[in-house]
Amino acid sequence: MTVGTVFEASHIPLTKWLQAMFLMQSSKKGISSNQLSRTLGVTVRTAWFMSHRLRHAITEGTVPPIGGAGKIVEVDETFIGRLDGQPKQRRGGTTTHQNTVFALVERGGSSRVFHVEGTTKGELQGILLAHVEPETHIITDEGRWYLGLHRHFASHQAVNHGRKEYLRGDLHTNTVEGYFGVFKRGMKGVYQHCAEKHLHRYLSEFNFRYSNRVALGIDDAARTEIALRGILGKRLTYQTTRQ
Repeated sequence: MTVGTVFEASHIPLTKWLQAMFLMQSSKKGISSNQLSRTLGVTVRTAWFMSHRLRHAITEGTVPPIGGAGKIVEVDETFIGRLDGQPKQRRGGTTTHQNTVFALVERGGSSRVFHVEGTTKGELQGILLAHVEPETHIITDEGRWYLGLHRHFASHQAVNHGRKEYLRGDLHTNTVEGYFGVFKRGMKGVYQHCAEKHLHRYLSEFNFRYSNRVALGIDDAARTEIALRGILGKRLTYQTTRQ
């Protein structure tokens, strides 16, 4: 029954797997391994591995672009945690010891979020071109890596945070900044520590909950049901997770 799913070769009862998925999907900022351990009656190590398997289940493969005619996508980047090992020489940015996270959030729609090497024009604009429809209106801050986006999309406008400008009519990046607010409160307040090699799974977790939120008509039960559809054809062993 569990062969070919993220539950394969697990000795944990399916009832606990289903409960764990519901708890993760009904917690806006996530649920820690310690809390999951206490609730399910399993060891912290088991709860940690279960969490990673369930994040792997909701990791999306090929997804359609967001935005479209008349749609607005807000774009921003942030820094979180510390890099594994020695600081890296960043390409295009000033932060050398933290992970760079790049987010695209459609107003009233879903999101796409990425762990990137740095804030270079080529890398960030390449992601935008691959994941946002060309008919979309793009809003960013004043970062130089966003220059020239007007040539690829319906329009590109920017707010100048460096000059303390955060709102000009409907022009703002409050939506994507709100997304980062929830993400950072979860990562710092709930998970507290995340190794660089695991960050992509945590990004999948927050991205999934945002793109399947109550504001889009998806409650906790429905979100859990959608998440469970992702268990097929995916396998994550403990050894692979620890590498």
